[in-house]
Amino acid sequence: MSSPSQPSSAGLGEVKRCPIAPAEVDASCRLPLVVLFLSAAIWLLVASLFGLIASIKFHAPGFLADSAWLTYGRVRPASANAMLYGFCLQAGLGVALWMLARLGRTMLAAPWLVIVGALCWNLGVAAGLLGILTGGSTGFENLEMPAYAASLVLLGYLMVVVRGVLTFHQRRERQLYVSQWFLFAALFWFPWIYSTANLLLLGFQVRGMAQAVIAWWYSDNLLVVWFGLIGLAAIFYMVPKLTGRDLHSRYLALLTFWMLVLFGSWGGIPASAPVPAWMPAWSVVATLLGVVTVISVLLNMRRTLGGKCLLFMPDPCLKFIGFGLVSFVIGGFTSAIMAWPGLNQVTQFTWFNIAKSLLSSYGFFAMVIFGAI
Repeated sequence: MSSPSQPSSAGLGEVKRCPIAPAEVDASCRLPLVVLFLSAAIWLLVASLFGLIASIKFHAPGFLADSAWLTYGRVRPASANAMLYGFCLQAGLGVALWMLARLGRTMLAAPWLVIVGALCWNLGVAAGLLGILTGGSTGFENLEMPAYAASLVLLGYLMVVVRGVLTFHQRRERQLYVSQWFLFAALFWFPWIYSTANLLLLGFQVRGMAQAVIAWWYSDNLLVVWFGLIGLAAIFYMVPKLTGRDLHSRYLALLTFWMLVLFGSWGGIPASAPVPAWMPAWSVVATLLGVVTVISVLLNMRRTLGGKCLLFMPDPCLKFIGFGLVSFVIGGFTSAIMAWPGLNQVTQFTWFNIAKSLLSSYGFFAMVIFGAI
């Protein structure tokens, strides 16, 4: 990694030969991003509506009890999947594509294919929610959509991600900024975990408790690693840009990246799970190591701002991002505290784990993405 103050001469040469104004970069991204963001906004409303119905039904089971489609066991997973796949992943991909184009000083590659991929993605999400509401749920948390819908979702994602990789490849600024590490890793992370989980749980089905372990592994990869990669990439880009300050340390950002990638996906296995003892024990260790990730982000942001947290206040975008950053810190420390077996044995029978998921999706990821959009 070379210093950001010393970009490569090749990169400078390319920029001089083929200068592209930021307005041109934005113009190349405009239509694909409008499709992705508008679709994400619609799914966010759908997810919130289903979530409200599920909350009411939990306290008043007779509410909408005449419709089998709207039973609690169907409405709640429909809400979670609409939020995760309809809003979070689509909006995150839109922000990632724009940042890759902006940081690479290049135009988005083949925007039309991104639009086709977004349409395929939305068709898959719609088919998946319809399958859940009609009783075709797989029963695995955060992976309830039937196999036929998952295939459409994965195909749509691959269409979008190929354009993202080509945009990254044809960048004119060869020096990599820290956010590009996170974004490039995230582009490949989701198809790997999503295809693996679907193959092992729905295609070539594993047996017994291996199913639960894979489901826990997938959920942690999605909610901790993928959300973390995209969300932190936006934070590391937006905060220095909107405050007019340089990022304090690339090496702290590198520590954040590797801690998230190496240990972020190993948590989530409860202490009472009927699996070999080393699995819950390693889950506790990995969750505790997540504190290092949180501290490195907090320290990097604090020193970037010079200890002046009020710099978040003047800009409305920074208010959203600041709220998301606080949610990330609270979520990380809370997960570490509640990972201890004594506490975990109590909280696993409460709404605490659901609350942590909502803090990750609504509190951290959605708020950071709102600010970035």
